[in-house]
Amino acid sequence: MNLNDAINKLTVSQQEVNNFYNGETYGNEFKIKSANIFIDDLIKYYSTEIHAGKTLPWTKTHDKFHVRPGEVTLVTGPSGHGKSMWLSQVILHLMKSSICLVSSLEMRPVLTMARMLAQALGSQEPTDEYVTRFCERASSKLYIYDQTGVTTSEDMIATLYWGKHVLGVEVFVIDSLMKMADIAEDNYNAQKLFADRLAVVCRDLNIHIFLVAHTRKLSDEEQIPDATDIMGSSHLRNLSDNILCCWRNRYKERLKDEGKTADADLKIIPDAKIFVQKQRNFQFEGSFNFWYDPKGLRYKESP
Repeated sequence: MNLNDAINKLTVSQQEVNNFYNGETYGNEFKIKSANIFIDDLIKYYSTEIHAGKTLPWTKTHDKFHVRPGEVTLVTGPSGHGKSMWLSQVILHLMKSSICLVSSLEMRPVLTMARMLAQALGSQEPTDEYVTRFCERASSKLYIYDQTGVTTSEDMIATLYWGKHVLGVEVFVIDSLMKMADIAEDNYNAQKLFADRLAVVCRDLNIHIFLVAHTRKLSDEEQIPDATDIMGSSHLRNLSDNILCCWRNRYKERLKDEGKTADADLKIIPDAKIFVQKQRNFQFEGSFNFWYDPKGLRYKESP
């Protein structure tokens, strides 16, 4: 079995999603409740839910950021700064305890899988036997949305319902917002409506959604963007529960190119940083340093 054969077992087509979604009816109920109705919910929240959620792969993040159900996490950063690569490693970790569905709309499914496989192996040269074992292990934990033709925001909403109800998916990735054919880069109202729908759906289905969105082009690539630099409507950041910004350390790369800094000094400088720029349901906001392993396409938490 080669990688193309294996990927066919993990992909779900747009037609499958639409056939299911068009045959189902989902509606939202509007209810007004008295405060005392929430006593048991509040007790449960303080006893378990406040610290609930899945951890990220790195030990130093465990007490500072969780992937919680019912939340949307906006993953942002300049183009070429590793958003998709970093998120791929996160999903690989979450597959240990969750069913995940990745809509990687900026690359072919086989390339998405090849990246995850390399991160799992720590090498970009797997044997056919390893490819087969990896895909067989992933068959009940990972699904790839196989884009055929144009994808729209309605297709993505349908995919969320289909993934949850048919496959039991708990974690979704939409990479990226700019690949929605019906949401123009300058159509802020369409972006707001989509972000609002994602927020509602993820709470209704009790799932976690990672939405990838680029930042605008900055005047200096060594500059660290903040949440106000996210390309598009301000409602993208307002309606998201969490914002994670991926930043590649171009300054360190420049030092390497100049060849004037000792290797020992370069080693302690991180290759990348992840900034938690918003976390609605937890107090931590700050950053994490990472060192990149180009052989295994992995982010390490220490040199």
